[in-house]
Amino acid sequence: MMLPLPTLAAGALSYEQITVFLLAFGVLLGTARLFGEIARKFGQPTVLGEILAGVVLGATVLGNPAILGEDGVNVQFYEWLFPTYELEADGDPVEYITLDQADVESDNIRSSAIETDPPTYTLDERDVAGAKQKYDGGFLSMSMFLNLAAVFLLLVAGLEVDLSIVWKQGKAALWVSLMGMVVPFAFGFGLAYAIPEVIGYDPASDLQFPFALFLGIAMSITALPVIAKILMDLNMFRSDMGMLIMSSAMVNDLLGWVGFAMVLALVAGAATVGADAAGAAAGGSATTDLLVTVGWTLLFVGGMLTVGRWLIHKVLPTIQANTSWPGGVLGFVLTVALISAAATEAIGIHSIFGAFIAGVAIGDSKHLRAKTRETIEQFINNIFAPLFFAGIGLRVNFIEGFDFAAVAIVLVIAILGKVIGCYFGALWAGLSKRESAAIGMGMSARGAMEIILGQLALNHGLITEKLFVAIVVMAIATSLIAGPAMQVILRQKQKRRLEAFLSDKNFAGQLKSSTRKAAIRELSEIAAASSGLGVEQINHEVWQRELMMSTGLPHGVAVPHARMAGLDKPIVVIGQSNAGVDFDSSDGQLAEIICLILTPEEDGEVQLELLSAVAEAFSTEGARRECLEAVNFTEFKAALITNTDHHAAH
Repeated sequence: MMLPLPTLAAGALSYEQITVFLLAFGVLLGTARLFGEIARKFGQPTVLGEILAGVVLGATVLGNPAILGEDGVNVQFYEWLFPTYELEADGDPVEYITLDQADVESDNIRSSAIETDPPTYTLDERDVAGAKQKYDGGFLSMSMFLNLAAVFLLLVAGLEVDLSIVWKQGKAALWVSLMGMVVPFAFGFGLAYAIPEVIGYDPASDLQFPFALFLGIAMSITALPVIAKILMDLNMFRSDMGMLIMSSAMVNDLLGWVGFAMVLALVAGAATVGADAAGAAAGGSATTDLLVTVGWTLLFVGGMLTVGRWLIHKVLPTIQANTSWPGGVLGFVLTVALISAAATEAIGIHSIFGAFIAGVAIGDSKHLRAKTRETIEQFINNIFAPLFFAGIGLRVNFIEGFDFAAVAIVLVIAILGKVIGCYFGALWAGLSKRESAAIGMGMSARGAMEIILGQLALNHGLITEKLFVAIVVMAIATSLIAGPAMQVILRQKQKRRLEAFLSDKNFAGQLKSSTRKAAIRELSEIAAASSGLGVEQINHEVWQRELMMSTGLPHGVAVPHARMAGLDKPIVVIGQSNAGVDFDSSDGQLAEIICLILTPEEDGEVQLELLSAVAEAFSTEGARRECLEAVNFTEFKAALITNTDHHAAH
């Protein structure tokens, strides 16, 4: 027997609102995933397809009155599926007043009057209560869900930040990240004062200084997930250059989001100052509130990255040992992220900043396995990310907001600032001109982070739709340009295959070792005999590099490596392990083929060439199986050549 549902209390969702809510998210998620997969099939970032899905379902296409008119069926369906709401003041003819989340959060909607410029329309208590109930019931539900998606997205971004890698990269990471922030920040900040109206600044907002800070930060931040994907596609992720780019991008993101939190505090403080200006006695309270917000923010960051990081590191093994996998760890990570997000929201800055810092604190623990990270990222990137990026396109009309001059200026400044800054930073760190140029192009890749940054700035009234559209176009364009540009810069004159670097004396056969450290030691002993370097020197350098980031690749392959002083040519030592050795690969598979790669310290390009050759040589299951079954070097090399030729032919 079906039991009747309880009567809904005032302010709760009605049956119709629940139906529309579920249908809207079903349509949004399905369309975003479909468009994302289509983009991926064409070799483009999935975020491109997800944003395009929102553009099609949003005000640009489906809700555009230019197609069938103001009362067209497309507009009616759009307004029904993705509701906004309008207020009329005491029956006076007004166009409409759109309420965003900031109105609710600041309690403006509960006041007896809402000001427009000009005139001022007064709303009676019944109008306000009715509007707020409609707001809470429909639009607010969707806004909160999309905000939750943004929180989880920044959690994933934080998990990508590994502070230990940054410390170990030392001077090189410091120079590249510092110059990669200072130069583009100066470009963006200067642009905001040189031609503010051209790029979309609204003089009526009286927020030019926060606007300039925002534009400088937006030009400075680098998209970690996009860069990681580009480096993986180029087989450079675990190379020294890849590690330098990743560590520099981590510093950029961390400092950039801390800076943006300060900008939000400034915007909130400016709003308070404006409100307090009406009363002379309240003149100093806004400054005090701003300083308190900044103080709490710095205390939160410091506490999470010290005490919080230590506690998480201690608790994670207990959770992994006493709960089911991956549910236990996943629940713990999301709980910490949500509590941290709530804390920063309470402080007065956006909730996503708390989630980002929580991700940094969690991701820095060595107890968070690569497989667990992959599970968390897959869960969020396949559900919440498509919803958020599709949601961006719902309310923004990209046709009306597109301004060629603004887009061109933002795009050129974004690329030039990063390339120039990182190029000279890498040069001063001792890298070659070719490597420095490649690092500059790699660091120029933007993506999800800039879009989220722009969305928040738009929501807070800091930027206009014109600049937001320019930022979205810039983020997508740089994501598409960076990878091919790096490939052109680093392209080898003649591509050599892995077998060209192999020799009988460097074939270890079946390893006796069962642990990662022991396997590296065993392979180092063989490398020492043919290189003239000491066993301890090789073992130390390779192990220190391994501690920065695991060199385990998917499908049972590992590539421990190091750049060695005093080495005159590259050396590759091959080891097999039927039992497998745990190199903490992202798919959780034990490494059965282990390639120790040593390259001259001054030649970073040959390391990239070798890592790419290994990835290509063992890219098929047949090649991996036959090489593992080989009982001597001749059989191993034959299997390698046969499968590589077959793969190339197809």
